[in-house]
Amino acid sequence: MMNRFVIFCAGLCLMAPALSQASTEVMNDENTALAETFVDEIALGGGKPPVTCDGLQLDDAQKAALKQAKWEYKKQKNTTDAAVKNAWMDYSHTLKSMTSTKDDGMTAAVGVKDAMTAAGMAKADFELKVFYDILKPEQREPALKCVMKMMKQKMMEKLKRMCSKLPPESKP
Repeated sequence: MMNRFVIFCAGLCLMAPALSQASTEVMNDENTALAETFVDEIALGGGKPPVTCDGLQLDDAQKAALKQAKWEYKKQKNTTDAAVKNAWMDYSHTLKSMTSTKDDGMTAAVGVKDAMTAAGMAKADFELKVFYDILKPEQREPALKCVMKMMKQKMMEKLKRMCSKLPPESKP
């Protein structure tokens, strides 16, 4: 019985750093917030928007507000991402400790949950600010359609890159 427990704990200790890295990556590049994609590629002119984005007609005040909102979000995101990584490190450290208790582990796990919740709420707050405080009601639906189209294009590009790396015999 003790042998299984030791193996289980060892497995968790080995997985915790990987989970820590994965948890911060989930909230990063490939899973960019809808509003962040919109701000970067449409409002700030960082990309080539699809035809579905033509009718948005953002005024200068909206563009300035979007730029400010993105800056504030990026600052907050740096903090929340660091908090998530630190919470996972604390959790891993607790599991590795020979003197920690189940209560210590639960406290560390709650720390991870709280940090990830804070990161998710920061992302949601940013999206809500963009779509409800900055965009006009008549701009919301076209903006969302535009962003969804852009995200679909990005996913297709990523899929093509992934498929291009496959050996010739395994390509469909």
